Amino acid sequence: MFLDQELKTIQEAKCRLATCCDLRRHLLHIEVLDIRSGVRRTFSALTLGMAVAEQLLGFLRERKAERR
Repeated sequence: MFLDQELKTIQEAKCRLATCCDLRRHLLHIEVLDIRSGVRRTFSALTLGMAVAEQLLGFLRERKAERR
């Protein structure tokens, strides 16, 4: 009787540990996806910023050329 209760307690603890490990694995996956999307947003913003800067420089060069 005592061993049955001890076995049941160990099985429940094992189940809780497996659930905890699974949740941590899912959390890690979500964090990696978040980091990836943050990097993509950063690169997109940099690319957009560079495109705007190129357009602005082109406009200023054209304007300078027209004045001469």
